[in-house]
Amino acid sequence: MAEKDQKVTLVFIINGQDYPIEANVHAPLMEAVQRALAKSGNTGRPPDEWEVRDASGVLLEKNRTPKDLGLLEGVRLFLSLRVGAGGVDQSSP
Repeated sequence: MAEKDQKVTLVFIINGQDYPIEANVHAPLMEAVQRALAKSGNTGRPPDEWEVRDASGVLLEKNRTPKDLGLLEGVRLFLSLRVGAGGVDQSSP
């Protein structure tokens, strides 16, 4: 497999803006998510508080690879904070 065949450009939509990220099809989607968040300046929340959905609204598992998820060149993915992320932890004294 040629090296170019192992890369795919994923377009993350964060707060209505497009952030194209070149991703390795064999690396977890989380790696591309982290780069997209850094590129967009959204570094105040940990990447695990964000969720990725496709254009149909299907939640994607960030530990799976773009190849496993069937993500193709130029696919648009919506990256947003999970509902309830960043709430106050009431369990500690």
